[in-house]
Amino acid sequence: GTNAECCAGEYKTQTSGACYAGMANAPSAAPSAVADIKYYPDYDTDYEAATCLPGTMDGRPSFSSMAACCIGSYPDQTSGACFAGMANAPSAAPSALSDIKYYPDYDTDY
Repeated sequence: GTNAECCAGEYKTQTSGACYAGMANAPSAAPSAVADIKYYPDYDTDYEAATCLPGTMDGRPSFSSMAACCIGSYPDQTSGACFAGMANAPSAAPSALSDIKYYPDYDTDY
């Protein structure tokens, strides 16, 4: 699943917000449900430097994860900037969402 899904599933009672704070472009408050987390493409930045931002914006597509936004909005981006903006960024841009996995960090205090 996504980083947000991992936080919502494994750390749903965490009051510090540390899991969400570790996300690239972290939400300002922990969402009440994974479905509440959306990302949109930053069309105001040059294509090769652009990334996806949390939230929604009128006239722009909305995605359920930053990875989905990167794949859907910047499929030909050779710089890797969109994926590099993710917390725990992949070492290479994945070709499909099914290639991206997150896991809980049980070695760190809750």
